[in-house]
Amino acid sequence: AIVKDYKEKIAHPTDLSSISSKLDKDQYAHVDDFVLDLRRISANCLQFNTTLDDSFRPLAVDFLTTAEDLCKLFLAKHELPKVAYPSLLYCWADCVKAIDELIQLTNPEDGLQTAWYFLHPVSYFCGGEYPDGYLDKVKKPIDLGTIIQHLLTGSYKSVGAFVADCRSVSDNCHAFYVGNDEGEDLCNKAKRLYESMENTLGQLFLFDQSEKGAKAIEKATSKYMTIKRPEKDFLKGIMTELRAATYTDRSAKITERATTLFEKPVDITVFTDYPQFVETPMDLETVDRKIEAGSYVTPEDFEYDIALIFKNCERYNGPKKNIHVVNLGKNTAKIFR
Repeated sequence: AIVKDYKEKIAHPTDLSSISSKLDKDQYAHVDDFVLDLRRISANCLQFNTTLDDSFRPLAVDFLTTAEDLCKLFLAKHELPKVAYPSLLYCWADCVKAIDELIQLTNPEDGLQTAWYFLHPVSYFCGGEYPDGYLDKVKKPIDLGTIIQHLLTGSYKSVGAFVADCRSVSDNCHAFYVGNDEGEDLCNKAKRLYESMENTLGQLFLFDQSEKGAKAIEKATSKYMTIKRPEKDFLKGIMTELRAATYTDRSAKITERATTLFEKPVDITVFTDYPQFVETPMDLETVDRKIEAGSYVTPEDFEYDIALIFKNCERYNGPKKNIHVVNLGKNTAKIFR
């Protein structure tokens, strides 16, 4: 039942394992597609987990905060002045807090969640279809879950657009049920939501238009994490351990040094078709030289080159059915990780 409910509420499910798999298979055509999937992990969590005092919500915010910092460091910063992917609102976390306040609101008469019928599209509560005449009266359907998706995937370009959508959640309810006594209870809930959000959203909007808001925008756009450059001795130690690794072929029952085939550049005078399969060659001796030259600015730069060695191995030897070499590369990559 939970899985069925999740599929009905979440249009684009994803997770770190799926993202990692897509990276391994080179399925991301652009950086912004990768960043969008990362952001959707948090957006989906916040859209689905909407109970009172839900413990998953702060975790989703923490995850996205870290993900955004890492994306700035490893993606956006190196693409300047080019825009690698759409930025989030500088105050996105405050916007999430504003939504959280609405989710925490309860009805005075029964103590139930006031926002319940506003957390997902109207069609979700009506068997997958909008009620007759709804789209005639409501030109832009919106709900708190959809707002979260827009907010955390970079759709909002201004605080004003976010605030307008929040207000539309209540306005749409009144627009559809005006003059209809059957919707009186929902309209009362919508009114309670509107009154609750006005103070928070009003303050947020005023801050956005103020001098302090301008400074906050400037600070957010210039903020980058810094990671210490890895020490040469540390990287050399990893290389020594990697070279000490062995691989045992279960069929032939032969044990050999795991890295022998990866020490030197592939000789393209022998393997003449290698450049057709591998765009960026890499080998352990090249990594050694880059360590000595201080070329690795971050640990991830070093990790990328080592992983590239074994990915290249699979790219070239996989299609040729060189199973032993492919397994050797996979085993050594696993040891490295």
